[in-house]
Order: sequence, then structure tokens, then C-alpha cells
Amino acid sequence: MSTKRTPWVIPGGTPPSKCRGCQAEIYFVPYTRRVDNRSGRMPVDPDGTPYFATCPEAHNFRKERSAR
Repeated sequence: MSTKRTPWVIPGGTPPSKCRGCQAEIYFVPYTRRVDNRSGRMPVDPDGTPYFATCPEAHNFRKERSAR
């Protein structure tokens, strides 16, 4: 069962950036994490799609999880 997610809203005046992996244009959207209320920045495509869902180099940015 797949649910369609609402795209992220890119605030006006947010400067574009380049992906370090494939040089595509992306935006960093500020958000607050629900778990610990810390602020973060989510990379998104110009249409608001989370960028790691579309980047062909996304596997290069993932961190290995430590054993607990």
C-alpha cells in the first residue's frame, strides 16, 4: 500500500544549491525533527520531492549504522 506524500514547500528566497554527487539543482528546506525538536535541513528537488528519492548518487551519502 503506497501513500502519496505532499511535496515539501520551498520558502521564497531559498537559494539553490548543487548536489555534490551529480551536480543537480537542489534546495535545502528547514524543518523541525519530531523526535527531538532539533532543527534540520532537508534537500529537495525544485518540485519539492525529497532529493534522496531521485538522486542517482544517493547511496554515496548514506552513513553506516553502528551496531548497538
